[in-house]
Amino acid sequence: MPECPYCGKWFRSKKGLQQHITKTHKTTNMFGEKVIDPCSVDPIGKIERRAERAQKKKKKKGGLFGGLF
Repeated sequence: MPECPYCGKWFRSKKGLQQHITKTHKTTNMFGEKVIDPCSVDPIGKIERRAERAQKKKKKKGGLFGGLF
């Protein structure tokens, strides 16, 4: 699953990721070029989402008696 390099959100397809980046993270500068908008980058949110995914993954692995054995 592709992950956004700017905010850490995951997408089911590369096309979905590309659409997200274009709509959310890119803006037009004074020369008419598409550039990354620094205000839309969320490194803290990316770190938090990775931690949440790790916790969920850890819970899924659980195993016998909730992972005690």
